[in-house]
Amino acid sequence: MDAFSFQNVIDGNGIGITIIGMAVVFAGLAFISLFISQLANMLDLMDKITKKKVSSSTSQHKTEEGNTGIAGDEDEIMSLLGLVIHMELEAISGADIQKITISNDQRSLWGSAGKMRSLPRRRQDA
Repeated sequence: MDAFSFQNVIDGNGIGITIIGMAVVFAGLAFISLFISQLANMLDLMDKITKKKVSSSTSQHKTEEGNTGIAGDEDEIMSLLGLVIHMELEAISGADIQKITISNDQRSLWGSAGKMRSLPRRRQDA
């Protein structure tokens, strides 16, 4: 019974390995917790940075175009092009991509789930 003694744990540095392992896991969980708690602040900061870039590019665009509202027209054109491309790809495939059908095929294993089947009776040769 000497194989299962606490002295083997001490001899194999089991306590030190356990403490280091728990410290690594604790540090990882603390980092994840800190990241999640600061995520809202980071997203707000990124939102402010992207709004600055977008507002500066649209102000430059308006000054170049003479404030004619071309930027709104470009958005409409891009959405229209996206719609046309989507419709063309749908026509090429020959089927409605978003159509979901369920077959009532009785040969399917899933169609017979939950149904009781009677076992065939043995023929008794008399």
